[in-house]
Amino acid sequence: MANWVASIVGELGSWVGTAAVQKFVDMGIESYLSKRKQSVDSEAALKRVQKALPQIRAVMGVAEALKMKDPSTRKWVQQFRDAVDAAEDVLDELEYKKLKSMVQNRGNQEGGSSSSSKKRKTYAMPIGGDILERLEKAVAMLDEATVDVEKLCQCAEKLGIRSLSESQLLEVRTDLNRETTSFLAEREVFGRDDEKAQIISWLTRETEDPLSSFGIVGVGGLGKTTLAQSVYQELSKASYFEKTIWVCVSTQFSVKVITANILAELGEECKGDNPLNVLQQRLRKIIHSKKIFLILDDVWEDKKMKDWEQLIAPLRFAQQGSKMLFTTRQKSVAEVLASVISTTHESLRLRDLEEQQLRLIFNSYAFHLSNPDAYGDLQAIGDQIIKKLHGNPLAARVIGSLLMNSRDPNYWRNILNHDSLINLEHGNEVMEVLKLSYYNLPADLQVCFRFCSIFPEDHEFDKDDLIKMWMASGFLQQKSREQKRPEDIGEDYFNILLRKSFFEVSKIEEGYYVMHDLIHELATNVSEGECCRVGPGHNDKSLYIPSTILHVSVHESKIQEVSHLENICSLVITTCNQQDETDLKFFVLPDNLVKKGLRLLKIEANRCCKLQDELSYSVHLRYLSIGPRYPYYQLFQHIIHAPIYKFYHLLILEVKGYSKIETTGMANLVRLRYMQLPDQIMKTISGVHMMTSLQQLTFFVGRESGHHVNELSTLNNLRLLTICNVENIRDPVEATSANLLAKKNLRSLKLICTSDETNLDNPEEIFDNLQPHQNLMELEIRYYNSQRFPMWTMGDMPHLSTFKLDRCPYLNNQSSFGQMPHLKILAISDCPNINILPDMPFSLTDFTVRNVGLTALPRFSTVHSSTQLSQTSSLRYVNIEKCPNLIMLDGFLQQGTVDLHYLERLYIKSCENLAQIPTHAFRTCVSLKHLEIEHCPKLTSLRDMPLSLTNFTICDAGLTALPRFSVHSSTQLSQASSLRCVDIIKCPNLIMSDGFLQLCTIDLHGLKELRFDSCENLAQIPMDAFSICVSLELLVIRACPKLTSLPCLPLSLITFEIDAIGVSALPEYLESSTSGSSDSPPPPSSFITSSLRFVYIRNCPNLIELDGFFQQDNIEFRTINLCCVYNCENLVQIPKGAFKKFVSLNNLWITKCPKLAAVGDNWNNLLPSKLTELYIENCGELDVPLLESSSHLTTLTDLTICDSANITHIPSTENVFGSLSSLNISECPKLIEFSSMQQAHSVDQGSNVASLKIKRLEIDQLSLLSIDPLRSLRSVSALSVFQCSSIDAWSEQWLLQNSSTLGELNIWNASTLRSLPATMARFTALEYLRIWHADSLVELPDLPAPLNVLEIKSSDGADKF
Repeated sequence: MANWVASIVGELGSWVGTAAVQKFVDMGIESYLSKRKQSVDSEAALKRVQKALPQIRAVMGVAEALKMKDPSTRKWVQQFRDAVDAAEDVLDELEYKKLKSMVQNRGNQEGGSSSSSKKRKTYAMPIGGDILERLEKAVAMLDEATVDVEKLCQCAEKLGIRSLSESQLLEVRTDLNRETTSFLAEREVFGRDDEKAQIISWLTRETEDPLSSFGIVGVGGLGKTTLAQSVYQELSKASYFEKTIWVCVSTQFSVKVITANILAELGEECKGDNPLNVLQQRLRKIIHSKKIFLILDDVWEDKKMKDWEQLIAPLRFAQQGSKMLFTTRQKSVAEVLASVISTTHESLRLRDLEEQQLRLIFNSYAFHLSNPDAYGDLQAIGDQIIKKLHGNPLAARVIGSLLMNSRDPNYWRNILNHDSLINLEHGNEVMEVLKLSYYNLPADLQVCFRFCSIFPEDHEFDKDDLIKMWMASGFLQQKSREQKRPEDIGEDYFNILLRKSFFEVSKIEEGYYVMHDLIHELATNVSEGECCRVGPGHNDKSLYIPSTILHVSVHESKIQEVSHLENICSLVITTCNQQDETDLKFFVLPDNLVKKGLRLLKIEANRCCKLQDELSYSVHLRYLSIGPRYPYYQLFQHIIHAPIYKFYHLLILEVKGYSKIETTGMANLVRLRYMQLPDQIMKTISGVHMMTSLQQLTFFVGRESGHHVNELSTLNNLRLLTICNVENIRDPVEATSANLLAKKNLRSLKLICTSDETNLDNPEEIFDNLQPHQNLMELEIRYYNSQRFPMWTMGDMPHLSTFKLDRCPYLNNQSSFGQMPHLKILAISDCPNINILPDMPFSLTDFTVRNVGLTALPRFSTVHSSTQLSQTSSLRYVNIEKCPNLIMLDGFLQQGTVDLHYLERLYIKSCENLAQIPTHAFRTCVSLKHLEIEHCPKLTSLRDMPLSLTNFTICDAGLTALPRFSVHSSTQLSQASSLRCVDIIKCPNLIMSDGFLQLCTIDLHGLKELRFDSCENLAQIPMDAFSICVSLELLVIRACPKLTSLPCLPLSLITFEIDAIGVSALPEYLESSTSGSSDSPPPPSSFITSSLRFVYIRNCPNLIELDGFFQQDNIEFRTINLCCVYNCENLVQIPKGAFKKFVSLNNLWITKCPKLAAVGDNWNNLLPSKLTELYIENCGELDVPLLESSSHLTTLTDLTICDSANITHIPSTENVFGSLSSLNISECPKLIEFSSMQQAHSVDQGSNVASLKIKRLEIDQLSLLSIDPLRSLRSVSALSVFQCSSIDAWSEQWLLQNSSTLGELNIWNASTLRSLPATMARFTALEYLRIWHADSLVELPDLPAPLNVLEIKSSDGADKF
């Protein structure tokens, strides 16, 4: 029976939760069955299952293909899976009882004699009648499932599924396999111009290699083949290569077939029976000394290195400079080819198309031969569809084709509102293309991929956590005779999925991974009936969750929707936030979700959680995690009443945040591999020496029994170990008892004392005896209070890659660390007595020193001291911070025989005495991208920056001039800099911004952002500075009061901001040659379009007129969205048509410009027609014209009028302020005066005033409600009053006429208000009432029933009622 069990274990990885079926053998189930008379039938059933095993193996191997080809087979697959799951559950319970017995007996043994002469105790496995009956039932279910195996095999044969080895590719060959050609099928290629140019540039570049390759990599549907076809056609026309060859490889990788196809492309007739050697000899003869261009399209093979080498062998006889281009979905293919060819190789990963480019593709199909502009309604729906297509050009083509023959808006809306645009009739081509990748995976990787569907789209995957979940779910299958840890197997699985483009590196969170939206859609598709996600947005009525679901994630608000599921193995719950729709302080796991078969429970807790005793029935539990996804929720406290010590199967235990957990008996968790608990909990756990499976541990040394460091002696499987409270180790002998030297598997060790005030009598000896094994790769020592390094750090540590010293205040240069030939990361912080460091190995990539007493930077340990050849360092990142003794950056930056080719980031901060950086420090830093120098006031010069630099920041430094770039003096051609962002901040000695902005041989075409801030003596920027900045998008100049003029601006500028500078005139654009004062406008052909979107002009006391680009008649401003003019106290004039020409202006703020004058007539047409927000404050004579002009705008939604001495009324005729929804009026004395004259009049129901629809009204005096057009308002939803002494009858009447809509009433200063209207109860919509500084308010009337928020506070902030 052992043989058939082992075979089934190997073939059912996709359905079996763990390898627990092997326990049929391990536990001796056969002997138990033989003791029961009724087990005869079970024995016979087992023999029938064993006899049918070859067929079972074949059918299970093709189950995925069968389910897709013939849905009727799903029932059998589900039946067999249920039988295996039932058997597994029973066996798991037996194992649970065995573990429980072992733990209990071990406790008794430790309580008695501990003599080492005792024989190792064996533990009998208790097995009750109920469990055995269930086991027999499971075997019977397996027997029943085998009845249909022969029939299913016949079905598979009819469908063309011939053998297990071919099964996963069969679906591809019969349905999905496609053959591509070199002919471009697309009508036009959209959005790939840059990629195409990059590829062609590479292909046409001269090289000495006989054959080099370029790979186009990307997920299905991104247009890899289309791009390759476009490149092929262009190069074919150019005749750059003598022979151009196109071969579609697809999934059937055969050296013979591909070679024959190459020959056919070259015009050679090939017979199928020709041996491969004959074909390759013919190919070699044809291409010999010819420059060829070979495209291999749709390549999948990434394992058969010998086959690849055989295929490439004859191609090496082509002429020097021959090239190969291939397309693939898998990065692993590119890596294999690079290894085989062993010459120049590059690859390009295709990204999603921009929405604009995707729209062009969609429209070319959906509106075929029609003008999209003629179908405005369809175009609007199409734009919404495009947003759902995830930037995938194939999806745009497929869905566009689907809509091509319909001009019915309802049909288009149906497509738009469909749950999945991909799975439509005639519209599943994209998903079928993506399935090709999925079916090409082994079965055990398929189940890992399907599991990922329980997480939402755009989920940021933590690789280590995902692997732990796979492990707990039993997906990581160990091959026979394989000794790998499950974590290592999971790492292999994940890397395969990453290389095959199922995952991508996240652009948002470093160290995390994401799935492309279509890949996530694929996971959801193929996991139907097995995995399910129920989010807060799901519609309860349309939600169908089949009972077969095993893995589910659910939002707390939808928990009852999954309560009927009886077979849940994995449950991920996301709780509501504390302030959300629940009033409960704690989330409590519902009893009906505590399933006995639960193996994984993860609660992403955004509030406090409780786990009750009921969870103890989940004896199969292997993964338990409670805690927030984001750190700021870790303040919540979680209470766990469930007896965790009873979860003998538990592998992963994680609880984040302040928690209450009973830790008694925690050492019983002998299979636990990961234990991440709050420190205050970890300190209470004793007896960890029994938890020998632990891979990772934070251990707090204590003085009590069970907390001594000798608890670590037996934990030889540890990979990561942190020892805290090292000061509690009593003597060197106790330190030795930790047995660290014997832990060959230990990769990371942290030794931490509590603080630098810790007093140890003999810290050196204790740390000396905490010596780890030489296999250690990462070491961190914190709060070590000794003057010398531990002895073992001064010897050889051959595998150490990371070494960190933190807060070791007494450590000095009496000793130093020894040979670390593979060191990559060195970080030393708060070690002020270390002033010299030993030579560094060339393997070092990251170097950080912070608050260290260094007087010089270290050098690299050159191996060949006698040679003049330069050696290349691996250094990529350098951070030097708070090193007060550092006067000059020498060391490795001045080491002539060291090439810093890979250095990318250099940060120098708070080195107060740093006065010099060597002139040629950056000579070999050809990859340096980020250079930041902050708080180095004595640094007066900086020279010769590398052209590779992209980001340059200098702050609080003594520079007297900007640095220049290091250029090759031998050439007279302009050299391109990579600079993109420059920040010059707090450089008081900088008078002129020359340097790289003045060097005529440097091209700054890539510069996007330039900022000058707080350079108090900066007086000049070269007048031609921006002539070489043709791509500049952001220019910000702040707090430079001596800067009186600016150079001409480039048309590329998007944001222009000046604040507190001394300019008396605004700059013009570079391309303008026409004066703004010309009597006649320029001809239309000479108009130039600006890219400007945001204009900020603040605190410029010398500015008298908005001239410059405001007055350039030959400039078109089509994109300006926001213009702010603030606190320009001497500004007198704004050109009359300045704002009118900003045709896209939405937001205009003119504030604190009291001298503005309205010169001349006809100021009523000042503003552009698209303005939505206008802010007028203290803007001299211009306030009235601006207000009058704004009243006729049909788009204005927000209007603020503040501090105006001239406004006496608000326009109130018909057809004004038609779209206004928010109005704010304050500090307008003449308007207040006018309101007092009108207050005596009652509300005129028939008044011929504007019918305003203002929803939000803010005023400083309640009396303003009496003026037109405010007096007629009847639908205000929010009213804020800043000064309110009383609410008179007239104001009460106004409030009543808005009572049915007023939902919010705020009175911010009510110091003399004594009462509220007695009619308050009639305000039927009021939900929020806030009254502040209500010192005189003594009582409240009856308040309306809908009121939710009532805040009434006195001047001291205390609540009044």
